[in-house]
Amino acid sequence: MKYLMTITYDGKNYYGFQRQNNKPTIQGEIEKALSVILKEKIEIVGSGRTDAKVSAYKQTINFETEKNIDKNKFVRSMNGILPTDIKVLDVIVSNIHVRKANKKKTYLYKMYLSNFVHPLHTNRLTISPDLDIKAMKKFVKLIVGTHDFLGFKSSGNDVNSTIRTIYKAKLILKNNKLDFFITGNGFLYKMVRNIVGTMLKIGEHKINLSEIKKSIFSTYKSTYTAPSEYLYLYDIKYLK
Repeated sequence: MKYLMTITYDGKNYYGFQRQNNKPTIQGEIEKALSVILKEKIEIVGSGRTDAKVSAYKQTINFETEKNIDKNKFVRSMNGILPTDIKVLDVIVSNIHVRKANKKKTYLYKMYLSNFVHPLHTNRLTISPDLDIKAMKKFVKLIVGTHDFLGFKSSGNDVNSTIRTIYKAKLILKNNKLDFFITGNGFLYKMVRNIVGTMLKIGEHKINLSEIKKSIFSTYKSTYTAPSEYLYLYDIKYLK
């Protein structure tokens, strides 16, 4: 049977989602726990590969086993074995292929406006309170739609197409907390972090928004990648 499992994790102590030799990863820890619980070697497929230090409110994975799983018992057992920074939220029988199925993914990037690193907001990127938030919001509106995001892709991961659709993007400021949400049908390697980096440079008036409009994205090249530890995979919705 094929199962769909939903997990959450703080990725700051891991070298990304994908299994790596001699390095702690989310996939490695999940497979280790599954193999203990199910008493067989289990390999998982994730809906995507988050980079080193990236966290997830919600990540989905597939695994297969002939054993019947009692959900409540299984979730308790997995969470008893897994590290404290990785937890299982749910598991169901499902034919959904988390990698191939049509889906919407939402990422969240957390920032905090301050002239110093606030001890209670170390989970957010500290940015200057003098940034031009209005200009940043104009850029956020610009990226919604179907575009060639080649200029926001970092090297190191080949893909057939760099065209992606962004369904929604918004920048929310409240009590000096600045949250950037972006929902799309898929994202290129480091695309969200490069978008955030460009947005911050626009806020600093180091990049002219009109130049990005003229470039049609593909000829623009992001020069600043925002740090990974403030990025969160926020939600995944599968489409019929």
